[in-house]
Amino acid sequence: MIVYFSRSHLRNKHSYGYYRFFAFEFILLLIVTNLKVWFNDPFSLTQILSWLSLLASLYLAISGFGLLGVKKAADTVESTVLIDSGIYGKIRHPLYSSLLFLALGAFLKKPELFPAILLFGAAFTTFTTARAEESLNTEKFGERYEDYAGRTKMFVPYLF
Repeated sequence: MIVYFSRSHLRNKHSYGYYRFFAFEFILLLIVTNLKVWFNDPFSLTQILSWLSLLASLYLAISGFGLLGVKKAADTVESTVLIDSGIYGKIRHPLYSSLLFLALGAFLKKPELFPAILLFGAAFTTFTTARAEESLNTEKFGERYEDYAGRTKMFVPYLF
């Protein structure tokens, strides 16, 4: 299914969708790898941190998609609107940030070497996706986007 929706992007290695496809794949592998222990030992520190990360992921996804829907800008490639309010007023990529928190939450379910490699892959491809999209946005919006990027963080408000 992911391949079907990503098929046009997979033909273009310079598209942000190309990298996003691999981010989704890493996250899917991470979830499947740790699914059998998803609810084990629910009050351990790693499980609590995992659920907090998953809740942060959900919040970022709802906030990000909510504003995209309100502004009628569901696809940044087609959009002529630079959204800089709400969650987008603090971070440039709340949906990619949501993916990072989802990957972290899935990793924390059973933090071992193989899931750590998958987490690194998910983080690397998500970061690469965001950088490719930023290049596109800089071309599209010019100085307005550069100013916006200068006053916001990439994934985590006030940090990164």
